[in-house]
Amino acid sequence: MLCSCILGYVVVVVQTFRDLVWLCPQCTEAVCQALPGCEENIQDSEGKQALIWLLGVHGEKIPNAPYILEDFVENVKSETFPAVKMELLTALVRLFLSRPAECQDMLGRLLYYCIEEEKDMAVRDRGLFYYHLLLVGIDEVKRILCSPKSDPSLGLLEDQAERPVNSWASDFNTLVPVYGKARWATISKCVGAEHGGSERSHTASFAVSGHLISEENKGRVQEAPDSETLMLVPNCHLTAEYFEKTWLSLEVAHQQVLPWQGEVHPDTLQMALQVVNIQTIAMSRAGSQPWKAYLSAQDDTGCLFLTELLLESENSEMQISVKQSEARTETLNSFMSVLETVIGTIGDIKS
Repeated sequence: MLCSCILGYVVVVVQTFRDLVWLCPQCTEAVCQALPGCEENIQDSEGKQALIWLLGVHGEKIPNAPYILEDFVENVKSETFPAVKMELLTALVRLFLSRPAECQDMLGRLLYYCIEEEKDMAVRDRGLFYYHLLLVGIDEVKRILCSPKSDPSLGLLEDQAERPVNSWASDFNTLVPVYGKARWATISKCVGAEHGGSERSHTASFAVSGHLISEENKGRVQEAPDSETLMLVPNCHLTAEYFEKTWLSLEVAHQQVLPWQGEVHPDTLQMALQVVNIQTIAMSRAGSQPWKAYLSAQDDTGCLFLTELLLESENSEMQISVKQSEARTETLNSFMSVLETVIGTIGDIKS
């Protein structure tokens, strides 16, 4: 039983239980059986909030859930954490929907205290909100509070380390986890078709209004594509699936290593790349180790340039790998010149 655990670990275990039932709903029954009796060992705010959330969301499966919450209600005047009081309000209203006979009296007492006696305005406002919501009707309460109890789709984050990088890295900065790969690919194509005509003006205004690039550096970046041998088109929108398929089918045409100092700032780099019509397919978050980015661009002849940027944590080098859909040395050199200008302008590259 959870109550037999060492006191210092009970809080962490309960917080883990809350995350577990959210990610793995099949574990809910086991978690509900382990919860009774642990409330006496939880004193801090985070632990109380986790326990109260579990009792409110899954209280219909815990026989003594109303009585555990009743203990919190009886001691609400001495509770020092406003966040716990607000969590208690939400949990008790939720449990009232499934076990009204056991919760009606204590819910009334809690609402009265929060509205008439509570000094914290956030708690009082929460109490007033639920009071007026209950006056509207139970159906409206259910519509507002009966949200999903779990999200198993987030479980895909747990096993990425064991999967080939090429199978999931292209999902960075996309809504693939929400829509699924097939549906997101369709949505991306539709959005690209609808907004392709206005992309040029959007990119121009984006470059002008961006505050992350100084006027001096902005001029240097915008000068980069002014080459007689290269003109990158602004409306090249590749889906992650198409990028991955093309990337795997091509050989590396050019590799280069540039010295690098400091941390990568993804937002600034992405803004600068958009100025020169280089699109970001996927990019790691700031501070990731190793840090990666996948880029795409297309010139006016239809030649694709697919790029991988890699910054290893153990050295100060930015590795650049470029693949080209057509073997053209002159345009490849021009593209590398553009890319080096952007990275040299935005990054902390040593001269």
